[in-house]
Amino acid sequence: MQQNRAPPPRYPEQLTIALLGKKIHIKNVIGNLILNDPSCFDSKSDTLVKGENISFSVINTPDLCDAEYPNPDQRIIDFMAFSHPGLDLFILVVDPENAQEEKVVGQITKLQDVFGEQITKHLVVMSPDLQSLEALAHLEEVFNVPIVAPTDNLPIECRTWCPVGHSFVYEYKDYSQGVVLRRKAAIEKSRAKNNWGSEDTDATSQATLQHNSAPAPPISTSVLAAPDRWFNIVLLGLTGTGKSSSANTILNTGGSKQDITPFRSEASSIPVTSHCEFRFMTKPFGIPVRLVDTPDFFHEDLRDPEAHIEECRKYCQRGQCVVLLVLQLGRFTDGERGILLKLEKRLGWKIREETVLLLTHGDDLRGDLVKHVETHPQLKSIAEMCSFRCHAFNNKILDNKQVTELVKKIPNYKKRFPKIARKEESGCQLS
Repeated sequence: MQQNRAPPPRYPEQLTIALLGKKIHIKNVIGNLILNDPSCFDSKSDTLVKGENISFSVINTPDLCDAEYPNPDQRIIDFMAFSHPGLDLFILVVDPENAQEEKVVGQITKLQDVFGEQITKHLVVMSPDLQSLEALAHLEEVFNVPIVAPTDNLPIECRTWCPVGHSFVYEYKDYSQGVVLRRKAAIEKSRAKNNWGSEDTDATSQATLQHNSAPAPPISTSVLAAPDRWFNIVLLGLTGTGKSSSANTILNTGGSKQDITPFRSEASSIPVTSHCEFRFMTKPFGIPVRLVDTPDFFHEDLRDPEAHIEECRKYCQRGQCVVLLVLQLGRFTDGERGILLKLEKRLGWKIREETVLLLTHGDDLRGDLVKHVETHPQLKSIAEMCSFRCHAFNNKILDNKQVTELVKKIPNYKKRFPKIARKEESGCQLS
């Protein structure tokens, strides 16, 4: 007889996440990215390992869908015992070698068979390979699960993927709760005996626990198989000019958000963006684009500005980026005098060659933008340095056209964005 199950307690400060999939090294990197700790997961063997900080408890699992493994049921029981009474999110990590549709469908179906149909409400399919993501994109509708790439913003995104109000609860339809609880007690006893550090000596399991009780410092970790395939759109400028709002306007191209966490944006005289953040998108550009929001490198409240400049240099590479230098229409401060020259000095190359001057509060513009710029000597000086590539954004509205027109001002845009160029020739707008 099935036992009554009470919902697991909610831990609003710490979420439990399980990493599923076949390639341990990719799961290691994603687990480290979630925990902001590059050394937490480093196992080379397919074992059950747990790492945590104050925000997340991450369980790195062996391949639970491998029917060829001796005694596969024991792997599943061990995992259920390790994560009892439930968890918040499953991440199915798909590597390029196993990205064929039939394999991924088989894995998801297996998970549904073992843990119940409701698992898809707590499931995200993740791949570091762009081609795999594109090939599997239609499965979003089939299983109603996100198909995503890992990013440096993964800790934030994990919270958005977790269903609000409840965790996933095991159904115990194939493995009784009594068996799972007995296995949990055996694992905990073995861990205590081994001082929480070495591998479980029980022959049926190699479950280990890595303790990371203190939060790790933020880091930037690239988990893409081919990071140079991403074209970078980098927004630079001082605090209060509207960099984050402009980035969100680009993210929202198409009239609705693309299931991507927006950049934090609010009116403030102190920096809201405290470090380089980025989001990945392929629509509507037709190529992989990394949209990068940056802090005000010249603000007195920014700690260790050189470290942030060094981070920005990774995305500001000649031939692989466009810079959007963001200023507010109708407001030019002393700090913005010579700003393009100052940025070039800090970044180490003439970014003017790849810069578009982006003016926010475009709804305040009266008349022609170029004429407005020409009548303001400081603006004109900057515009001349970047070959008068100027554009205005009204970040209060969702308007595909203003993004379309911005793209047309990116140097060599037809070569860089052939899909957009073809749409322009056919008279279509971005979508």
